[in-house]
Amino acid sequence: MDLKLAVGDEAPDFDLTSTEGVVLMLRDEVPRSAVLLYFFADPADKRAREDLSALGRHCERLMRGNIKVLAISPAKLDELKALQRELHLLFPLLVDDRGFRKAYGVDLEPEEEGKARQPGLFLVDRRQTVRWSANPLAEVEGALGQIEKMAETLPSSTSGYPRSVVNGWVDRWAN
Repeated sequence: MDLKLAVGDEAPDFDLTSTEGVVLMLRDEVPRSAVLLYFFADPADKRAREDLSALGRHCERLMRGNIKVLAISPAKLDELKALQRELHLLFPLLVDDRGFRKAYGVDLEPEEEGKARQPGLFLVDRRQTVRWSANPLAEVEGALGQIEKMAETLPSSTSGYPRSVVNGWVDRWAN
């Protein structure tokens, strides 16, 4: 796939059915928080399951950093619902039945028979700009550590100032 989104590019919008039973649109999510998008192919793939479990373990910290996690797959809705229940995921999985992943430059078709494609991971800020990306994603744990650190530099949902600046003001005011 030739198209690859880079840091600073506008993140393509999408409207996808979620395991929560609603259609989620990126343009509706980004005004409230940054969004971490994880693109994966097969719910039965061991790598995808491990990555989703890691996202689940980091989910609360990401939410405290005002980052919403969305996982996107071309799999069927009932498969994604079963996966979400099995892994006890607190974030929605979305059905990419129209190939929105291609707008992000994520190619989930295997290059060789029996070899899975690596997933893609993107952090989209409240201005719908790609702030961080790994496509293809080498490993999720290290990436999540970087993203959690980056959360401090993202604009807060109330002021547009980075959270670290707002937290410093609050600390000075409270003390």
